Amino acid sequence: MVELAAPAPFKVAKIHPQMVSRGKKGFSLFRTDILGATVQVVTEGGETNLHAHAGSDATWLVLAGQATFYGEGDKVVARMDKNEMLLIPRGTPYWFESSSKEPLVIMRFSARAQNMIDKRIDYTERKEKPRDVIPGAYFEG
Repeated sequence: MVELAAPAPFKVAKIHPQMVSRGKKGFSLFRTDILGATVQVVTEGGETNLHAHAGSDATWLVLAGQATFYGEGDKVVARMDKNEMLLIPRGTPYWFESSSKEPLVIMRFSARAQNMIDKRIDYTERKEKPRDVIPGAYFEG
């Protein structure tokens, strides 16, 4: 990610992730002790496993493509297109995948609960999956 100049304590980031032809690649935009922002590029093979975040609430915003989010038992929670957003409260099990031919570009904004450890809880096996970046290809919005 490209961090742009701004006077302290401000931070400015450009949403310009590298595209992938297979798998998933995430980029941290910024983080404080309470708030975090990341962007992910997800294609076939980049789906997550069923998991929860014990100490952080998160909102997911689709910038391109389509995302399908699932809860326990693979129940569809939401199918989201560009400019649609989903809130996932801390401790809620979920997983998601890209559900269109176009690569999914999705932002995650997370807020950490104070006085709680933000531990990831995996309900199903988490597998490292291969990813193929596309040299010179970046999301332009």
